[in-house]
Amino acid sequence: MKLVECPGGISIILSNTEYTVYDKIVEETCKSDFTEREAFVAKSLVSKGVLTRVVREGKVYYKRLRGSL
Repeated sequence: MKLVECPGGISIILSNTEYTVYDKIVEETCKSDFTEREAFVAKSLVSKGVLTRVVREGKVYYKRLRGSL
């Protein structure tokens, strides 16, 4: 289990598999670079508020949320 700080200073607990996917994303990462399981975990991280999902030119990209509110 790892703690990740989100915008606003809120700490969110991530499991080890969630953290490995979170750690893989540096700037922006395309969904096609992930395995099917990692894509599902990235989608759950979006719902937790750790990642943001951007659709550009028909492709899905994930990136980390930064900054504070």
